[in-house]
Amino acid sequence: MSVPTQIPEDWERGSVEANGIELHYCRTGGSGPPVVVSHGFTDDGYCRLDLARELADDFDVVLYDARGHGRSDAPDGEYGPSERAADLLGLLDALALEDPILFGHSMGADTVTMAAADSPDRSRAVVLEDPVWILDGVNDDLIEGDPGDGIEEQIAWWRDHSVEELLEADPMFNDLAERGQPDLARRVAEARHRLRPEIGRVSDAEFVDPTEAYGDITAPTLILKADADEAEREREREIAAFLPDGRLEHVDGAGHCVLWDERERATEELRAFLETV
Repeated sequence: MSVPTQIPEDWERGSVEANGIELHYCRTGGSGPPVVVSHGFTDDGYCRLDLARELADDFDVVLYDARGHGRSDAPDGEYGPSERAADLLGLLDALALEDPILFGHSMGADTVTMAAADSPDRSRAVVLEDPVWILDGVNDDLIEGDPGDGIEEQIAWWRDHSVEELLEADPMFNDLAERGQPDLARRVAEARHRLRPEIGRVSDAEFVDPTEAYGDITAPTLILKADADEAEREREREIAAFLPDGRLEHVDGAGHCVLWDERERATEELRAFLETV
């Protein structure tokens, strides 16, 4: 049995009011530039502890739980990119974070994209880990039917079972453990166990259209994309070209969770980018 997740004692942990709701966060502290990490759907901030530890010597890393996830509030209302971006910008205000680097994975990449496009003066740089693009043949599989079908039932099952039962039930967790990441498996299982049914509304909202939003992002931007065949890579390069100051890197061998799947190579690309901003 793995041990429940703990954060280092010298890290800050708490909740702040942002956009009218309470958002839970933890923070490495330090004098380096702030990096604010927005996690993916069904994860929470603690799922990115490895990233925070990797950057903690050089950056003040903030991990927060999106609405309906982790220890943050699950309000009534919408859960789309606009609401999540307003939450993120409210978090920056509440923590008095100036000129942060915004990092987002999947759903979090949509959140960061919307925030950086709507308020281009707020971010020093942007990092998008495998953003989901729903357009012209890219990720068409995600729009066949309702991507939110069954999510409420799945969340109910996760909440009704212990973290240990979740770890036993999902082969993904065994795979992570066999790849030397049992602590990550535990954190993801804990995140699922804490989910609230309201997050099903995330799938009711539309994804951000990068061809419309990217042109408004003025900060230097790195996109870390999953491995893909050459035809898909070329289409993704065309999308990334909408960024005024963008850089796209495909990480060989990586799936949707790029930094989990190919940590060494992806971290190398991330560090190289951060040294330039």
